[in-house]
Amino acid sequence: MGATSDLVRYVAKADYSDFPQEVVETTKAFILDTLGVAVAGSSAEGCKDVVDQMLYWGGKPESTIWVFGGKVPSFHAPLANAMMAHARDFDDTHEGIGAHCHVSVLPAALAAAEQRGGVSGRELITAVALGVDLFVRLGQSINLFYSWHSTGILGSYGAAFAAGKILGLSEKQLQNAIGIAHTQTPGCNRQARKDGSLAKRMNPGFAAMGGVLSANLALRGLTGAKAALEGEHGFFNLYKDHGEEFDADQATRRLFDGLGERYEVTNLSFKPYGACRSTHAAIDGALELSRLGQIRPDDIESVTVYASAVTMEKVGTPFEIRTNPQVDAQFSIPYTVAVALLRGKVLLSDFEIDNIKSQDVNQLAKKVQCILKPELKGRVPTILEIRTKDGRTLSNTVNVIKGHPSKPLTREERLEKFLSCWDSAANLLPRDNADRLIQAVDRLEEVEEVSQLVEMLT
Repeated sequence: MGATSDLVRYVAKADYSDFPQEVVETTKAFILDTLGVAVAGSSAEGCKDVVDQMLYWGGKPESTIWVFGGKVPSFHAPLANAMMAHARDFDDTHEGIGAHCHVSVLPAALAAAEQRGGVSGRELITAVALGVDLFVRLGQSINLFYSWHSTGILGSYGAAFAAGKILGLSEKQLQNAIGIAHTQTPGCNRQARKDGSLAKRMNPGFAAMGGVLSANLALRGLTGAKAALEGEHGFFNLYKDHGEEFDADQATRRLFDGLGERYEVTNLSFKPYGACRSTHAAIDGALELSRLGQIRPDDIESVTVYASAVTMEKVGTPFEIRTNPQVDAQFSIPYTVAVALLRGKVLLSDFEIDNIKSQDVNQLAKKVQCILKPELKGRVPTILEIRTKDGRTLSNTVNVIKGHPSKPLTREERLEKFLSCWDSAANLLPRDNADRLIQAVDRLEEVEEVSQLVEMLT
């Protein structure tokens, strides 16, 4: 038997009772976080355009478009909902693989749950926890070629597993679903992000949509590639970094290491700021130095951020406002550090277009320079240095980013984030719905019908 069939057999047999309580509680926390950032994303650029297109096409009313309302075919709703969840760049991050996990898996699972009906909270937790775990494990099994957008690529498989589990697919059908997902997995790449376009926000949506579509086609009896992971043209070979030696056996060992014992959802980070995770170490450093050094923005002569090559490529260039200012700001250390030093915090409102164009922020952003330090790898460590006009130099090194499992957000901070997202919705949603949603997710394992969660989002 191969890696694909072995993994499918595990998923088919997996049950809520298999999960430690920590996994259940962490999954619930990320479900609430993801719903919150999707609500905030509803007012982000480009999202309403996609929603309007889905509603224009119409079709069988199976699954709900969050915030805006209206039901569309089950594989259309996740395109809009996952895009909203990713648009603010406020969604979870797995530091090891640099990807956002729930943003594809949860919209797919909830859309499939509405389609099927009668899905319990325990079933949702099971499907989401499995989908996220396998999403991350696939990302850990190989070094993805850098041009791929890992969130979109990995999300297709995670979404297919989650949707398939919700729809009650048999082991054979699940294998077909993953094979179909592999056949139509989008070639999600980084160029849209590099160009600062809104299409970057759609990658998790394509993945979520494809996962639900794959599960439904498998349910109908369509067959898919049998060796979707280990085959000659399977996941391992197709998406690997072609500049490195590749060992399929090693990839398989990584995929299955600790399966059913270690769940990667507990290794995810909550984001405290609505910007690319690669900016967060610099933001943390700026906020800490500002507090410790009692620095006023007018005192600043220059700010230098020493970062790795990957951080420089993603977020280290001088701040420039192009076609889509929100994207430019989300992917800029100079902009986000300037906001942190000027405002003493970084909020969702700082990524609204009028605030992005603020003269004081842009003037300070010009004083922020990112410099490559080749010995640095990944997001941390990141070194920040501030020079003041009176000759002082303050510096610190950030080794752990706020929101990481070893430096977690408190429950109070997570709820504050959720409510700030709720207040940023495109359409005014009752605050009472937010309170009810928090309570429902807190006791999700007792909920008999998860469609009630969706009802609170409109």
